[in-house]
Amino acid sequence: MKALVIKKTGEAAVETIGEPSVTDETLLLRVRMIGLCGSDLNSFRGMNPLVAFPRIPGHEVAATIIEGSKRYATLATGVDVTMSPYTNCGRCAACLRGRPNACEFNQTLGVQRDGALTEYIAMPAEKLYPANLTLTELCLVEPLTVGFHAVARGRVTPADSVAVLGCGGVGLGVVAASHSCGAKTIGVEDDRSGRKRREAQRR
Repeated sequence: MKALVIKKTGEAAVETIGEPSVTDETLLLRVRMIGLCGSDLNSFRGMNPLVAFPRIPGHEVAATIIEGSKRYATLATGVDVTMSPYTNCGRCAACLRGRPNACEFNQTLGVQRDGALTEYIAMPAEKLYPANLTLTELCLVEPLTVGFHAVARGRVTPADSVAVLGCGGVGLGVVAASHSCGAKTIGVEDDRSGRKRREAQRR
């Protein structure tokens, strides 16, 4: 199958790689669309210290299940899903405290392990999330959850006023999450072209 491989700083190429192996714990997915994150760009530029080359990027994913799960009825053949690109060991201090998102041994798709900018990928069923969304919307789930997580950690309430510095993908997630909590929300964007500001106002 084809994959985009960052071979070294500033050099990427489409290469042929082996198809993923599927186990009893994973499902085979056909990748439909990938969102490109700022961290992917930093990896290409050699500015991400967590990346070792060669590396396949891609962690904002929309995919279709090739063969459905026998354990999870919602993960049937042909269902479109997005995914959590992170791993958790279940044994470290963070995992044992119920914070798997802070796992000491996390390996993020496209960072510590190869990502989804491929034709097919195998993923654990518990990392997959079906939703009645378009492919573009499925790709936006992961970056938007970063903003929602920040608001949850901040314990934002209707009594709060929240200033969001930057109205990119993650910033708009913070704006949406803060607004949904009933807080007075102020977006601040130093955008000379005005594109991000117009997009934020449209939302």
